[in-house]
Amino acid sequence: MRVLMAQVYNPKNEALTDIGLPASFEEMEDALHIINTTTKECTADIHYFLGDFNPLENKTVQPCSLYELNYFATLFGQLQEYEQLQFIGLVECTDTEYPKMKEVINLALNVSKLDCHHAPATTDKEIGQFYIDNELLPQLAELENLPDKQYDWMCKHLDEEKIGREMREQEKGVFTSAGYFVKNEEIKQLYDGNPIVPQPCDYIFRLELALIPQGNEPNDQNTISLKLPASQADIQRTLEGIGATSMDDCCFYGYESLVVPQLADCYGGNEDFNALCHLAEKINRLDNDSLVSFKAMLEAVECKDIETAITVDEKMDQFTLDRNCTSPSDYADKVLQNLDLPMKEEISFYLSKDGYGKSLMKHHGIDSTSYGMLIPDDGIKLSEQIQKQNDCMEMTMSM
Repeated sequence: MRVLMAQVYNPKNEALTDIGLPASFEEMEDALHIINTTTKECTADIHYFLGDFNPLENKTVQPCSLYELNYFATLFGQLQEYEQLQFIGLVECTDTEYPKMKEVINLALNVSKLDCHHAPATTDKEIGQFYIDNELLPQLAELENLPDKQYDWMCKHLDEEKIGREMREQEKGVFTSAGYFVKNEEIKQLYDGNPIVPQPCDYIFRLELALIPQGNEPNDQNTISLKLPASQADIQRTLEGIGATSMDDCCFYGYESLVVPQLADCYGGNEDFNALCHLAEKINRLDNDSLVSFKAMLEAVECKDIETAITVDEKMDQFTLDRNCTSPSDYADKVLQNLDLPMKEEISFYLSKDGYGKSLMKHHGIDSTSYGMLIPDDGIKLSEQIQKQNDCMEMTMSM
């Protein structure tokens, strides 16, 4: 479950993108692809928390690496509700207003290790009342020997606010947005500065398969995972694990495409299985730059099915992805830079580069994607090429 939204920033090209954390390795890689950088060359900031409260409300955490921020989100998401309240208290106990993420992670690791407690009190009077009601004041222990009537009278005439203030000062407690917090021991150094990073998945696609149910009841409690790409022998062994002889005996209850998020909803049914296997092999052979181009092309055509994805793969060598162009103005600058014009600087000053860039992009068949400008070799947009190809196929079939 996501606990916060982060903003990842590349200072070299001033590109940024948002990502929900904690995230998988592939989701973080996709965010880095969008801003054209690596985790070592970018910074990540907490944009906002997704829960009912902000545990760092009174602190401004310094920018950090994406992996480190993801590690914190993972740790915080694993805390029980009462532990999250204790974490808020630990944060409030720190002296600095601008903590480093290393310090914040260390606090999250300390929550379950430290002797500390939390009380639902926001004023000294409420602290005093809480300690009296819960019989936590040793000074009042001897009053228990009094008759109930006298004991109740004594408690009603105690100065709750004064007692609460003295206890707070004695315990060095703090008020937080979640109540009153006391730390009974020093914070331990548990974080060595090396965040735990999610492992990359070892597949392009993953299917959850089961035998086709005999009746109306679903068979989703008896599934098996099939990771692609896979050899025919591995596929057969997987099918035998659920008693199937072929994909015709199976239905799918889950489909995952983390490496290429643009294909997350493209598997329509097991009639697409052979095409999915073929596509998995193709994607598995792509290097990092080619994978980014492939994702940009899928985004440009708003790919909705596996066959279209295969067609996109076949057209990859006809397109160039310019990852340094992120806006029409960028593209206008790129074109003007290569033109030998008199008074070029004056033209650039008076020209509406955004409007000119949009016109140039339309003229050259260029798509703007999250990953950069997709430039066709022949000046025809990818979507138009695919539509023309589909129309020709339909015409051939009808003849």
